[in-house]
Amino acid sequence: MDPTARPSELSVEIRPGVRRPDWSAITEPQARRALAGRLASRAGLLNRWAVKLGDDEDLLWRTILWLYVELGCAPTRTEMAARTGVPDARLSTLLASLRSHDLIDLDDVTGEVMLAYPFTEAATGHRIHFGKHTLNALCAIDALGVAAMYRRGISISSRCHQCGSPIHVETRAQGERLRSTQPRGAVVWYDFAYDGSAASSCCPAIAFFCSEEHRREWCGTQSPPRAGIDLTMGEATQVGSAIFGPILMPG
Repeated sequence: MDPTARPSELSVEIRPGVRRPDWSAITEPQARRALAGRLASRAGLLNRWAVKLGDDEDLLWRTILWLYVELGCAPTRTEMAARTGVPDARLSTLLASLRSHDLIDLDDVTGEVMLAYPFTEAATGHRIHFGKHTLNALCAIDALGVAAMYRRGISISSRCHQCGSPIHVETRAQGERLRSTQPRGAVVWYDFAYDGSAASSCCPAIAFFCSEEHRREWCGTQSPPRAGIDLTMGEATQVGSAIFGPILMPG
């Protein structure tokens, strides 16, 4: 995949008139390079997204994400069936399809949802304070993308991936802009690794750092060197908005 391609060539239509990622959210050159580099490095991921979901699959995907923030955790199969009206036998097929597109993951024993990007039941250290609930995000970019997906400001609590010091981020303007970042020099490393599951490959390394110095120190210890790009918090917010902003938009 050519990172210099036009945005329409580096996005897919997830429902009529709605394309993912949304390149209109990107105004900073470094954010554009990050998103283009991500898609070039993870062509398999874009190919998974490119297979258009059926109406029932799309309904279930969006329902899972709405229930996640309503409940503060992953919805059960019973809760999903009650909200969508999809019978349990059909639900299994739809969940398996969403999993094959790397949009969710399931517990292999129970068949229940373990994660639905950007959220996970695992304790990742990236905490999203959303209304009365606090949820876990899979990575720094996923955390920043939550605000644009639900069109509301949120706050994020995390820690520096190098030294463990606290990092706090707040968004405003329906989640598309930063309100504050503490410490002010905090940055994000955007990792390009992909092995078929973002949750198990790149997400553990897509992290917040309290400073560019600590980001460089961490990258310098990685062997082999990791492929990716460094982003300011504003640039990372744009990337998160581009990836997650379209997901709940009606067609």
